[in-house]
Amino acid sequence: MYACPDCKTSLDGLWCSTCKTEFPVRDGFPLLVPRGVQVDLAESVFKTYDRMYSQGRNIWEDQGRTPQFIEFFAGRLAELSRGSILEIGCGEGFLLAAIDAETKAAVDPSVQALARAARRTQATLAVAVAENLPFPTNSFDLVAAVGVMEHFFDDRRASREIARVLRPSGWYVTLIHTERTVAQRLKQKMSEYVFPRPRPLAAGSWLLRTIFRPRNQPVQNGYTLTSGRACLEDSGLEVREILHLRTHPDLPFVGPHVVAYVARKSAVA
Repeated sequence: MYACPDCKTSLDGLWCSTCKTEFPVRDGFPLLVPRGVQVDLAESVFKTYDRMYSQGRNIWEDQGRTPQFIEFFAGRLAELSRGSILEIGCGEGFLLAAIDAETKAAVDPSVQALARAARRTQATLAVAVAENLPFPTNSFDLVAAVGVMEHFFDDRRASREIARVLRPSGWYVTLIHTERTVAQRLKQKMSEYVFPRPRPLAAGSWLLRTIFRPRNQPVQNGYTLTSGRACLEDSGLEVREILHLRTHPDLPFVGPHVVAYVARKSAVA
């Protein structure tokens, strides 16, 4: 099912007959990383995420990846498609395990994360970058990415690649955190840990992690509600729906800065 991330030729095992590349395997997972100027940066990013995952488990729950959110998001995806689904940045596999689909594939920069995901669900898993997805054109009915778009090396290029691997009329659902001021960030933490329901133990745990185990992700793209949409539409995807708390107050999102876009590829290949 894999294709060369550079020339898009279908691989024979992990061998590309066009560019004569044999892709390596690390801890049982193929490293389908493109050649060229991004390789050194990508390797640094991979090490950073492996280090993050070595520090604990369920590391994104305090950013809103709660069981309630996972249940909601998986259900929303199931309403769109139960066919062939790709998750970009699957992390430890909580959402991937909850997705109901005929076939599932996922990519992530961390081998440690993929190892945990593999224990949770049956899926095709590889280390890869969204800018050079290692799959043939028109492979998936749906692509999902939660909290990942902000960390693409090149968000337009990645979005075009997502559109490429989608089948005609396929869906792309992506969730981002829009930019906030310091005051807005403080207000958000107050709402999470102080008011209306004080959670001193959770607040203490968050503070300790922030001080001693900060998660500084290496690539940061800032978005507004409008610029996030523009990125998708500039890449040939039509945004059909935008979900956030200002218009859907019952969503299990951690705050008003969280935005999900439901986009679709044209029916014309």
